[in-house]
Amino acid sequence: MSYSSATTNVLVLEDDADDAILIRRAFKATACRVFVCRNTSEARAYFLGSGMYADRELFPFPELFVTDLRLGEESGIEFLAWVRAFPASKDLAVIVLSGAVTSSEILAVQRLRAARVLIKPADPVALQNLLILAAREFCPAGERYENESEASRFQVGALG
Repeated sequence: MSYSSATTNVLVLEDDADDAILIRRAFKATACRVFVCRNTSEARAYFLGSGMYADRELFPFPELFVTDLRLGEESGIEFLAWVRAFPASKDLAVIVLSGAVTSSEILAVQRLRAARVLIKPADPVALQNLLILAAREFCPAGERYENESEASRFQVGALG
């Protein structure tokens, strides 16, 4: 199976199934292929191209990485530091999601060159709006969304 070179490959690391669905749905109207990993073990295998992810035609190295900050077994910051150790991920665009973020966490993700930190609103509709804005920014052919001002108030903003 071959995919257009205009397709952006997105790897999502999200341990909350509902949020993972919202993220996938937000990127649906874009020229993005979204791959969701539920934990850091799966995401490590994806980045390494090992196990079920060994076929890089089916599971290409991502051009955008979306990660939750708070994961069960490891923090998103720790995992992002691991990702940044690879030369291939030097210029990888990263979006960090969190229900709450501290100033020290913001500094940590800035040092790890995250492009955005997005605060997850509790309301699923507001979260969907926010994710659609991110999808439109990072992937071509995103659809217009009516409620951009509502979604943008949850964005911490560009980092770096």
